[in-house]
Order: sequence, then C-alpha cells, then structure tokens
Amino acid sequence: MLKMLIVDDNTEFKTMVSCYFTDLNYTVELADNGREGLQKVRTFKPDIILLDIMMPDIGGIEVLRELQTYDDVSQVPVIVITGTYFDKNMSELFRQEPNCKEFLAKTTELSYLAKKVAALVKKSL
Repeated sequence: MLKMLIVDDNTEFKTMVSCYFTDLNYTVELADNGREGLQKVRTFKPDIILLDIMMPDIGGIEVLRELQTYDDVSQVPVIVITGTYFDKNMSELFRQEPNCKEFLAKTTELSYLAKKVAALVKKSL
C-alpha cells in the first residue's frame, strides 16, 4: 500500500483529501504544521508528500529545504498545494527545490491530483 503524508493546517482540506486517497487504497498520515510534518516524515516514510505553503510554525519552503537534509527521505516527491494565490514566479521558486515536483492550487480537482500523485509515485519507485 502506498503511503501519503499531508502537511497542512486546514483541517477540512486534509480530511477531504485524506478520505479521497484512503478510498484509493493509500495509507494517509496527517500533520497540522511543518514541524509536525518533519517529525512524521522520518517515522512514517511516505511515498509522496502533499505540502501547504502558509502554515504556522514552519512554512512550506522551509519544510522542502529541511527534507533535503534527510538522506532517507530526500528523494520523496512533494506536491506543493496551496489555497493562496501565487504568481508564476512563486511557483518557479518552489520548483527549484529538487523534491518539489508539482505546484497546484487547492481548488484542483481531486481526480487530477490523483493522476499527478500516481505518476510521481510510479516514477519514484
């Protein structure tokens, strides 16, 4: 079973995405902020991470950069998914991080997100 970590401070979003991917036979772990996400990534060892940008404590870019220092999970693909509008330059900034594979809006259809997740997981295995 594939494992997904969702790091986001929006409970409704996390619950909706978690239920959707659980129905697709993913094991899903949730983290409410960047610090908790960094702790869980080391024990849970996900196959993919969905990461919000704006969170209390530690933001998305800091999480992305910290993940690069963890040898055992530095290659885990990350989809940055945000409810905040960012221009093209912002998404390009995040895509410069080696583990950031996609930059999507939270309004993205779940079926589209699922296709992106499946393709990235398949590519990384």
